[in-house]
Amino acid sequence: MFNKSLDSFEARLKRLAAEGAGQSRLMAGEGALGQTQISAGALKRASRRSARANGAWLWAVPRWALAFGLGLVAMGAGRLFGFHVLGPLMGEETLTMAAMRPVGELAIGLVVLLTLAMAIGFRGHMAKGAMLAGLAVMGLGEAELAGRLPGLWESLFSPAYAAQVLGERGGVAQELRALAGVLHSSL
Repeated sequence: MFNKSLDSFEARLKRLAAEGAGQSRLMAGEGALGQTQISAGALKRASRRSARANGAWLWAVPRWALAFGLGLVAMGAGRLFGFHVLGPLMGEETLTMAAMRPVGELAIGLVVLLTLAMAIGFRGHMAKGAMLAGLAVMGLGEAELAGRLPGLWESLFSPAYAAQVLGERGGVAQELRALAGVLHSSL
């Protein structure tokens, strides 16, 4: 039986060689490299797939940079919502209310961030880390950004809030020093 199968296999190989069907196109990995054939149609299809459509320049930016920017925007939206909605509702009469507003802003920023990330499709670890870094940079560096764009800050929030934030200029360095002091004293 083994010889019968071997004989039929050899007969098929001879038949294919006689018809020339095996030489019209080589499979990848067969034959010498110079003998591999690629049709002009295959080249056109390959070049068509790699070309970017008009308006797709945004996806040319690295995904981690888009994720970082998304974190910045989400925290900015949380601050904006916290100022216009939570501020009038809570007031700052007690220490609890004064502490709840930044927590509410952070919660809103996280909700906006997660919603946009799921809609856009940022699911990798690098993208998640970049989104959280953007969220933290906006949270800590709002004073620096307000100092660079004071007109925008006055139009988005209020002149009094912009002046208060601008009074905290150098905020990232000060907040990091304060955080380091708290961590150092707790150890």
